[in-house]
Amino acid sequence: MANYFQGTLQKPYHISVGAALVNSKGQIACHHFIDHPKLNNEAFILMRETMEPNETIEDTLRRGLMEEFGAEGDLIAYVGSLVKQYKAGEATVQKTTLYFLVKLNEISEDRRDPDDPESGSTIEWHRSEKLAQLMKSSALKLGLPDMDESEIIERITKLNLI
Repeated sequence: MANYFQGTLQKPYHISVGAALVNSKGQIACHHFIDHPKLNNEAFILMRETMEPNETIEDTLRRGLMEEFGAEGDLIAYVGSLVKQYKAGEATVQKTTLYFLVKLNEISEDRRDPDDPESGSTIEWHRSEKLAQLMKSSALKLGLPDMDESEIIERITKLNLI
C-alpha cells in the first residue's frame, strides 16, 4: 500500500492533487485564511489534497473538493504540476502537486468536513488576475514560496481555459 505523504528524512516526498475550481462567471475558488495559527498571517491557496493509499487521482480530486469546499465538479483539464519544498521537522520535503481545472456543478459550504484543516478558511471567488496577485503577495509576506500557486492560475489564463 503506497503512502503519498512521507515527509521524513528517509522519505522526503509528498504527492498532492490540486484544483482550480471555476464557476459560471469565470471566477476561481480559493481558501482565504485570516490569522491562520500556523501561518501567522493571511494566505490564499487553491484546493490541495494529499493522495491516500490506493486512491486514484480522480478520487483524490473529488474527495478534496468535497472536504475542503463542499463542492462537486467536472474535471476539464490537467493544467500541470508544481514541485515545491517545505520544512517538516528536520526534513526538507519535496511536494509535487498535480493541478486540474474543474468546472463547478454545485457547492454547499455546510458539506465541508469540519475535521479538515482547510475548513477554517473562508471560500472566496476571484478573477484569475486578482487571485494570482493575492497569492504572490501573501506568499511573499509569509516568506513561504511553496504557498504561491500563481503560476497555475497564470497558465490557465494563458491557455484561455476560462
